[in-house]
Amino acid sequence: MDFSWAGIRNSIRNFWSKLSSPQKIITVVAPLVVAGVLFFLIAWASTPQYVAIFTKLSDSDAGAIVAKLKDLKADYKLADNGSTIMVPQQSAADLRLELASAGLPQESKFSFDSLDTVHLGETDADRKLRYVLGLQNELENTLKTLNGVQDARVHIVMPDPSLFVDSQKAATAAVTLKLVPGTKLQDDQVRAVANLLAGSVEGLQPENVTIVDTNGNVLSDVLGKNGDSQRLTGTQYQLQQTVEEDTRKSVQSMLDRVFGSGTTVVRISAALDFDQIKRTKQVNGPGAVVSEQSTNESTTNSTGTAPGGVPGTSTNSVPTYVTGSTGGNSTSTKSTETKNYQVDTTQEEQVVSPGAVKRLSVSVMADSDSITQAQLDQIKTIVASAAGVDSTRGDQIQVAAIPFNKTDLEQERLAMDNAQKRQQLVTYAEIGAAVFLGLVFFLIYLRNRAKKARAEKLLGLENSQPVPLTTAELLLAEQEAAEEEARVSLATKNAKTAEDIERQKTKESVELYTRNNPDEVARLMKTWLSEES
Repeated sequence: MDFSWAGIRNSIRNFWSKLSSPQKIITVVAPLVVAGVLFFLIAWASTPQYVAIFTKLSDSDAGAIVAKLKDLKADYKLADNGSTIMVPQQSAADLRLELASAGLPQESKFSFDSLDTVHLGETDADRKLRYVLGLQNELENTLKTLNGVQDARVHIVMPDPSLFVDSQKAATAAVTLKLVPGTKLQDDQVRAVANLLAGSVEGLQPENVTIVDTNGNVLSDVLGKNGDSQRLTGTQYQLQQTVEEDTRKSVQSMLDRVFGSGTTVVRISAALDFDQIKRTKQVNGPGAVVSEQSTNESTTNSTGTAPGGVPGTSTNSVPTYVTGSTGGNSTSTKSTETKNYQVDTTQEEQVVSPGAVKRLSVSVMADSDSITQAQLDQIKTIVASAAGVDSTRGDQIQVAAIPFNKTDLEQERLAMDNAQKRQQLVTYAEIGAAVFLGLVFFLIYLRNRAKKARAEKLLGLENSQPVPLTTAELLLAEQEAAEEEARVSLATKNAKTAEDIERQKTKESVELYTRNNPDEVARLMKTWLSEES
């Protein structure tokens, strides 16, 4: 092989001339793509990966940290509108330690850690102030951990205790929340924040906590004494909606089953009784005898005293007078009977739970084009029974026949018909394309089969017997044979031409190499001669 510059160039030129157009494109594009990918990987690997060392910083802390990083000549990036500082990953730990040794970021100097030290000359008021400031800082850090809260500020007012209960003021607190963009706190979350502060500050009630956001919205309106009633009202509204919707679905499904969908519209309005009633009922029975006492008394008087009652006897006594002879003898008898009864008492206590239906209003609108007046009367009766309408409690039912506006329905139906037609056209087009392709393949198959049969006839191979050919078939066979011979001769000529050209190029290359490198040619000739000998 010729390793000279001219030989290498000729080899490259010969190699390039032998390639087709797609091969030439691949030969050029493939190295470029590989080089581009390698360049991207090298650039990506050499680019430092940044990590966040501080997040949710205030503007003052972020400015102080950036100034310190500039003094240290360290690379950094700002994210989240400057509240997050990112540095290269390989130097993140060293920079964090450097900033910590410089006291950055500056946390609040009032914390629970500062209460461990006692300052000289400090009074109870000073210590209480430090406690409140430390409590505020701890609560701020706790609120920042909540989902959706980006930053928080807490202010607590703890009044001095008073000797008089009437003069004692309640503790209050104010919270300012900076929410994550696109986040809104729910009522339960606001109550959770209020309860958190109430559980952390002595004497603080949840209704004395004011919570606002940085947009000026008061979030603590859901708090207060009526918080439970508000939740109860929401529950009552959901129960009312459930009763109305269940009744409407029941009636609507019944009417749709009979008259078809879209011919009737049902609306229900229910008034529920949310008062809890406790009823106590006492029933007295006939009773039974518990004790019985009977007393009998008899008196005889032999003097002439006139008959009369015995003084001091009870009104329940039954005197009996027996008249004797004219001599004045008399006899009296007294009988007393006492019975004590115990009355049977039955006491029933009934508690009526809230949520009973107090009044129900049902409205039914029917399409006058589909429903007659006789059917309206039947609808009123059936719907009243199905919905549980009770006229004694003031329930109402109204049924009316009105022509419906069917414009939207017609448009939807027209759109469905058009979509169905388009789908049919697509189906027909697919079937037509399949049939057309089948016909094309079938015609190709018949053509190939006819050619094969004609060739067999020309060669006399069909049924292994020579077949007599007509004049037209002979002329066609001679023409096809002449065309085939012309194609073969042209291909042979082209092949010879290409071979002569290649031989001429080789000859020219050898002559060029011989003129440029006579010493190499002489040494090569000596080597061939020595091998032949």
